[in-house]
Amino acid sequence: MQGFFLPLTMKFKYYFTIAKLLFIVLLPLTLLILPGNFFDDGQSICLSKVFFDFECYACGMTRACQHLIHFEFEEAFMYNMGSFIVLPLLGVVWIQWLIKEWKTLNRLRPSPTPIDPIL
Repeated sequence: MQGFFLPLTMKFKYYFTIAKLLFIVLLPLTLLILPGNFFDDGQSICLSKVFFDFECYACGMTRACQHLIHFEFEEAFMYNMGSFIVLPLLGVVWIQWLIKEWKTLNRLRPSPTPIDPIL
């Protein structure tokens, strides 16, 4: 019975890896398409800000990174100067994640079945 489920789980892992790769590629493209001030308006969802009325070190990081992606350096610095460190580190982590998932996809890719010649 174990052999019956093995191809099903391999197919699931293969398609799940494709979905992760699509997410990894489309998320930065979506952030590039959105305007730089997209996250500027609205209520904060930071738990320390909502519950304790205290700004943590990461407050404004999303808005700062969005401005930094669009080369609006003054606005990014105004929201959070740590974004100049965090965004490049996120870029490195993003590239490593992309490479890891690409290698996983190549490992899970089904091999072509050989065709038996008719004699």
